[in-house]
Amino acid sequence: MTAAALAPAPARPRLVLSPDDDAILAARATVRFHLRTFAAAEEDARAGEVEAVHQLRVATRRLRAALRLFEPVLPGRFVRSAEEDLGWLADAIGAVRDRDVLYAALKALAIRLEPDLRKAFGPVGAALHDERTAALETLETALDSDKCRRLLARLGAFVEGQTGAGAPRRLGDAAPALVGPLVRAVRRAGRRLEPDSLPADFHRLRVRVKRLRYALETLCGVGGKPVRRLLRELEAVQDVLGEGQDAVTQTAWLRRYAGGENVRPATLLPVGAAMQALARRGGKRRRKGFKAWRRLDDGGIFERALAALGAATRIRTRPREARAKTA
Repeated sequence: MTAAALAPAPARPRLVLSPDDDAILAARATVRFHLRTFAAAEEDARAGEVEAVHQLRVATRRLRAALRLFEPVLPGRFVRSAEEDLGWLADAIGAVRDRDVLYAALKALAIRLEPDLRKAFGPVGAALHDERTAALETLETALDSDKCRRLLARLGAFVEGQTGAGAPRRLGDAAPALVGPLVRAVRRAGRRLEPDSLPADFHRLRVRVKRLRYALETLCGVGGKPVRRLLRELEAVQDVLGEGQDAVTQTAWLRRYAGGENVRPATLLPVGAAMQALARRGGKRRRKGFKAWRRLDDGGIFERALAALGAATRIRTRPREARAKTA
């Protein structure tokens, strides 16, 4: 693993769908789009490049999200099988990516330590490097497996129209029913929260926000400005909750490391300091995330976005094919 900080993601192409697109063809266009992103990142991810691993993980997550979104208009058996296998692949990619994120966080924490403590923190980085190397080998094995090849072949066959589907249905007509359950799931999770709720409860909201965000990004061309506004708010909530969850998982890793065999006593002191800093950060991010969620839920933004998606059932524009456009 390189010592470089995690680089920001470059501007990427985006998918643009129209309310008049056929829903099944829109699903195929979406899967095709994310398969191309997956293919573009795979070689560099195998080589261990940090940003490529991130892009491979995002493409896999978005493929799962697309299948979940369009499940009502697609063959259920195909969706369930592909989604399960994508989850398996996402776990292998995530094992590498999580260690990249942890490395960047621990490096930032180490800079703030006193020189003697920073030196004693060195074995932690070495252990993390070894884990990352092993996780990358596991990922390469997964990518080379028959299971992965079959998965990509099934998704490719779907994109090319070799997987059966139901009767044609206009995307603008289908959109409210596709998004509605995701909105309800987000609001249920959010409205159960209190400022002092458990980290697992905040993580549940974050996962559901992320699924809704991916769905709305796919349908952004259908709902217009109200959907784009909701997307911005969801992204802000997801980011702050993600920072809080990162602190939880990073603390858990450090606790596991500290409880291992052959850990030098001198290393335990900076590990403890890092855990305290992460605990404070996690608490602050959860409190900030709770306030951001309340502002979103109380602001009428959900209602306006859903109304805009519902309006797409009544507005018909000049037909055109679903296409990808560079932002």
